[in-house]
This record gives sequence, C-alpha cells and structure tokens, in this order.
Amino acid sequence: MGNAAVNRIVAEAAEHFGAGRPDEADALCAEVLRAEPDHVPALHLAALAAFVTDRAAEGAALLGRIFSVDPDHGPALVTLGDALAVKGEQEGAVAAFRRALIRRPDDAGLHNKLGIALGELARFEEAEAAYRGALALDAHLTRASFNLALMLAGQRRFAEAEQAYREVIAREPSYRGAWLNLGNLLVDQGRLDDAEVAYRHALEVEPDDPGLLCNLGAALYRRGALEDAISSYRRAIALAPEHGPAQRLLGLVLHEAGHLGEAAEIYRRSLARDPSDHVIASNLGACLSELGALEEAISACEHALRLNPGHAAAWTNLGIILEKQERGDDAVAAHRRAVAADPAHAKGHANLAVALRNAGDIDEALAVSHRAVALDPGQPLAQYNHAHFLLMNGDFAGGFEAYRWRRKCKTLSDGDPSFTEPEWHGEPLNGRTLLLFAEYGLGDALHFVRYVPMVAARGGKIVLQVQPALAQLLRQLPDVNVVARGEPLPPFDLQAPLMNLPRIFGTTLATVPADVPYLHPDPAKLSRWRAALADVTALKVGVVWAGNARHKGDRQRSLSAEAVLPRLVMPGVQLYSLQKEPRPQDAPVLAALGGDVIDLAPALGDFTDTAAAVAALDLVIAVDTSVAHLAGALARPVWMLTPYALDWRWLREREDSPWYPTMRLFRQRAPREWEDPLMRLSAALAVLAGRGEG
Repeated sequence: MGNAAVNRIVAEAAEHFGAGRPDEADALCAEVLRAEPDHVPALHLAALAAFVTDRAAEGAALLGRIFSVDPDHGPALVTLGDALAVKGEQEGAVAAFRRALIRRPDDAGLHNKLGIALGELARFEEAEAAYRGALALDAHLTRASFNLALMLAGQRRFAEAEQAYREVIAREPSYRGAWLNLGNLLVDQGRLDDAEVAYRHALEVEPDDPGLLCNLGAALYRRGALEDAISSYRRAIALAPEHGPAQRLLGLVLHEAGHLGEAAEIYRRSLARDPSDHVIASNLGACLSELGALEEAISACEHALRLNPGHAAAWTNLGIILEKQERGDDAVAAHRRAVAADPAHAKGHANLAVALRNAGDIDEALAVSHRAVALDPGQPLAQYNHAHFLLMNGDFAGGFEAYRWRRKCKTLSDGDPSFTEPEWHGEPLNGRTLLLFAEYGLGDALHFVRYVPMVAARGGKIVLQVQPALAQLLRQLPDVNVVARGEPLPPFDLQAPLMNLPRIFGTTLATVPADVPYLHPDPAKLSRWRAALADVTALKVGVVWAGNARHKGDRQRSLSAEAVLPRLVMPGVQLYSLQKEPRPQDAPVLAALGGDVIDLAPALGDFTDTAAAVAALDLVIAVDTSVAHLAGALARPVWMLTPYALDWRWLREREDSPWYPTMRLFRQRAPREWEDPLMRLSAALAVLAGRGEG
C-alpha cells in the first residue's frame, strides 16, 4: 500500500471519527495497520477510537506501540493524559501533559488540560500558572478563563474569581455556567441581590433548568424574599415533578413563610418519596406542631428519631411540642437530649433555656442561655430570649442591649411598624422631629410612654404612633403629636421604637423612671364615674382575669372567671368586671354571681373610658394585662396575679414593682400553680375590706 493510499485512508478515518463514527474510523485504521503496523497516525486514531468506545485496555496498548516508535509523540501523550485523568490517575496525567508540552509549548488547550489535572491534585499555584499560561497564549480561550475562575473560587479568592467569571461573560454573555458559578460565588459572599441577577441571566440562557431555579430560590430565601423563592421552587417542580430537592426546599420555605398546611403536605410527599429522610420528618413535626396537631407532630418527631437518634433538631422540636402539652419535665428532658446529641447546637441550648424557665429553674436557664448566645451570637430569637433572662435577673444594661434583637426576629416583628429614616440613639434633637412608635401589646406602650417627656427634653418635636385603642388617652401627653397606627404620619427626621428608650437612657434598677401618675383620666369622664359609684360604700374593686387570647403566653397568664371571681366575693367588697371580652365559658359564672359582680365592659369604649373607671375604683385586681399597666400609670392601687417567670419586667421573687409604686404582685411560687397566689390575694382583700379602707 503506497503512502498516498495510506494517507487517504487515515484522512477518511479521521473524518469518520470527527463525525462521531468511531467504529468506522477503527476499521479503516485496522486496514492501515495490517499493512504498516507502526504507522503512528493510524495507531493514534485507533487508540482514540478504542478509548471512546470503552476499550481502555486496547487503547493503552496502542499508545504503548506509539511510544515504542516515538517516545515523545505529542498527540499520543495528550491522549494518554486524558485517559489517565478519566481514570483518576491525576499524577500520571500531569506527567503526560508536561511531556506533551515539551513538543507543543504553544498549545493553549494543553496548558488548560494540565491546569485541570493539577487542580484535581489541589496543587493550586501550579494550576493557576498553567491556566494563566494558556490565557497568555490565547486570551480568548474561554474554558481556561472559566477553569481559572473555578480554581480561584475554590480557594475563596472571591474578588479574583469574580473578575475571572466576568471576563468570561464579557466574551460570551450567554455562557450559562459562568453566570451560574458567579451566582454561587456571590451567594458565598452574602451578596444575594447580585447573586439573583446572575442566576436570572443564567435562566435567560436556559429558562427550563430546575437546578438553576433551585439556586435562584435559595438566594431569594436567604435574603428574605420568601414568596419569590416559593415561586421559583414551584417553577422547578412544574418542569420536573419528581425533582426531590426542589420539593424538599419548597416545603422548607412554605413552612417559614407561614403556609403551614401546604408545607405539611409537601413534607408528607417528600417523606413518602424518601421515608429515610429524618430531617423532613423532624420538620413535619415542627410544622404540625404549629398547626396544633400535637399528637401527629410527636409521631413525626419520633419517626425522625427512630431514623437518627442523634438528630438534635428533632429532639428540640419534640421538646417544643411537649411544652405546648404542658409536659414541662418531659420537655426539659427532650431539650437536654438535643444538646447532648449536639453540644454546639445553639438553638437546642436556647430552647432548653426557655423550657427551664417555664419549669421554674431560672438560674440554670440563664446559664444555658449564655451558652446559646456564645455558640451563635447572631441568632435573633436566642438573643431576644437571653435579654429576658438578663432583665429578669436585674441586669438592665446587658438585657436592654440584647433586647434590640427583637427587631430582627421575623416571628416577633411581623406586623409591627418599620421605617427607613435614621434610628435615633439619644443624641440631642436640635429641633428635628422624632417619631416614637409602639410595638407589641397595649401594655407595652402604656409601660414605655413614661419616657416620652425625657425624650422631649432633648430639644425636638415628638410624633408618637400608637395603637388606635390608646391614641385618645395618650393625647394628654404634653408637646407630643399622637397619631393612631394606620393614620397618615407627618414628616419626621428620625425614628425609634418606644421599647428602645430604656437602653437609650441607660436605665438601671436604681434609675427606673417611676414618677406616677404619668397618665391621667379625663376629668369629665372621671366625674361621671364617681357620681355613678357614689352610693357604693363597699370597697370598689375592678377585676380583669384574662388577657388577649392571641398572646403567645396567654395560657400562663390568663385565668377563668370561675377560678378568680368566687374567691373575691366577700362582705365589704363590690366587684366590677373590667373584662372587655369575656370568654364564652365565663358567661355562666358571671350570671350565677349576679349583683356580686357588676359588668362595666359595656360602658368602656376606649382607654379613656377605662382610665376614668379605674380612677374611680378603690383597687384593681388583674392578671398581667394592659389594664394592670394602666392602673399603675394612673398611680391607682393595683394587685397583679403574676406567672412565675413569664415577663421580665416583674423581675424575680419581688412583691413590688420598681416600675409602678402602687402595684403589688401576687406571684406564683411554682410554674402554673395559681392556688397559692389566689389564696394569698383573697386573704389580703379580706383584710383590706375588714379595715374598711378604700
């Protein structure tokens, strides 16, 4: 066979190989090699065909024949390097590529291959040099730029990696992988808005990629755009209904966004697909707990723990559910199992601290809470609960500082006002207008408006935004523009929540601003109430036995009319119900007591009416509600039934309050035990009535 014929056959074989027909190429090479067994181009092409058709041993043998003829044959060395790299033999691949570069030093692609093999061996400096060598030879070699960016990102050299990705994108704006990896890099740096932009560019190239949609969903979730994240995951699932990760992540985001019913259903589907997923089983338990399906929730957590007895989050979720069932000792035990399973589990320690408080062990609760915030100082809810422990123990400086974290707790701040104007930190106002705004409950607003005159003394104009029920009462405050929440606000320069004021003014136990009264009843309304009650010679006692049923601590602080009122019916006492919204079970009790309890609720329109009624009475007896705060602010005698350790402001073990000089506390001596404080209060009332004092 002449040279011309051989060259023609090899050229035809190369065409077949290039067109994806390796078997045809192999057959032609075999024809040449029968005539010329050492024909190097035919041997090399046959080796390539062997490797791509999974005949690695045959390919290696053919390469060996080449090297026996030409030990430094560049193309064969490249093929050898590729084959070794595929087998995971990166050291051999590096050696082959380096030998090939002796023959082909100006081959940019070969430098890139060497960089990849070196990167697999974590020889990053050498890999970087190889990639940069490739780019020096061919600045437009996109793959080398992309690989350089990958390697830089893997070393967390973020700025250089970002520049490398953007250089790739500048040359190829539709390079989906570059946009995707740039997005991942930006997420790693917490630059979530920029990451979203990168992912959306990648989706312009490949809009139906479920994995890309999941990445976008994760970035949206991390920056708090939960509904947008949900939409992204829904699209991913619509494109790939069996995409397990998308289903799993959708459940997590639905749960956090408060779509509990749908989240539970997604969790169930995920668990049906993979019954061994202990994380989803635990999350299902938490979700069902929030839905109130406590027994089913326990079953889900127990399933998670059968799968993985050391899963700390499942023990924590179980502990929370047991607390809801008022199984305090069992709850503490579950939370102890959580921190034993994972001593670094900050949320486990935080929840154990709360359970210990609810069980009555305040000292250990404080110690455990310290551990929780030390493990994860950036966890808002743990810091918020820690603030309560510190304040309850009289550490106002540390407590009010930690209390600032409440504004970062989504579950606590949802629905509360939020403003973009600069926050005020106590500096002189110099004529500027400051917005002070109420958070949380009515009692909190009544408690902290005591600071408003101190703020006004800083030399500015004050706008006070409060709940509508309080607006008219608080319009008595001098030099303050009171606006009900929901009404238009005037322009203002600075803003601060009312509950920041104790920290701003450096309040300690010794410096609590307790000059009462700092609120006053409307004179005309007070006169009418006094006239209406003038003929009553008995001790006139107003009673509130329950608070807002939606308050998260309502079960600990509220009582039934049956538990309270009959104990207070006694000679020399006339009871008046100040309970604005009696619960259905209270009606028969009130009816049975008849004239012993006069219901004032129908005459109480807003807090100006309640304030006037309270001022006309001799004593108010209340659980921990806004009426107790109101009576204290009016400097009226108020006896409060206090849970063992629910609210920080009542401190520990005291029977008085530094906040309200006219308040007397009848506190539980053990959690959920009301018999003792009710007995003591009833006895004290009998003594007061027996003395004939008003």
